Amino acid sequence: MAKRRINLSWVSVSDIDQAVKFYTDVIGLKLLNKSEHYPWAELGSPDGEGAVLGLAGHDPSTADGTSVPPGSNAVVTMSVDDLNKEMEAFKQKGVKLLGEMMEVPGHVKMQMFEDLDGNRFQIVEML
Repeated sequence: MAKRRINLSWVSVSDIDQAVKFYTDVIGLKLLNKSEHYPWAELGSPDGEGAVLGLAGHDPSTADGTSVPPGSNAVVTMSVDDLNKEMEAFKQKGVKLLGEMMEVPGHVKMQMFEDLDGNRFQIVEML
């Protein structure tokens, strides 16, 4: 089995700017980056240690099972070296993949999947 790393968990938010303000000003996390092209931000501890918290702006128009309503779920991501290889292995083992593989060019490829109870996770390959 390939090595898996949990480096990021993300939550869906209704307003990305308000959420960034909450997590930085109230909770005390440090803004690591915020996308200009996608409703996405990453925050971490001020000392740079530990995992990263991602904030994803909610897109209710997504109809392929990958939409996560705000307040309903934190999505744990598992980093892999080769997403296509992992997707094929998951399919062979009967894992339910949700939607299509998504790619943010030059940054990341992602595939959502469900566990046996319908909890959502993602496998990701950093580009």
